[in-house]
Amino acid sequence: MMRRAFLLGLWALAACASGASTGPRRFAGTWAFHFETSAFVTDAGEGPYWLAGGDVWPQLTAPFSPTGNPWGEAHVIVEGELSAPGQYGHLGAYERELRVTRVIESRLISSRR
Repeated sequence: MMRRAFLLGLWALAACASGASTGPRRFAGTWAFHFETSAFVTDAGEGPYWLAGGDVWPQLTAPFSPTGNPWGEAHVIVEGELSAPGQYGHLGAYERELRVTRVIESRLISSRR
C-alpha cells in the first residue's frame, strides 16, 4: 500500500512538471503564417510555438482576406492551451503547440504579396 501511494505521488508530480497547461490561458503576440509556417511568439518573447486554430481558424486568418493573400503576420490575442514539450508543426520544428480555442483579436501587421 505504501509503495502504491509513493508511485501515485510520483505520477502526480510528473504530471505537474510536464509543462502542459491545465486549462485555457490568454496569450498575446505575433503570429507569422506562411507556407509550412505557423509561428507564434508572445509579446514577452516566449516561443516560437506552432499555432493551431482548429474551429477558430477562420477568425485567426480573417485579417489576411482583404489583402488577397492567404499569408502574412498578425498580432493576435487568443485563449488556448499550451502543449507539453515535444515536436510539433512542420517537420516537428516547434517544441510546443498553442491550441487556440477562442480568438479575442486578430489584427493584420503585414501581408506577403
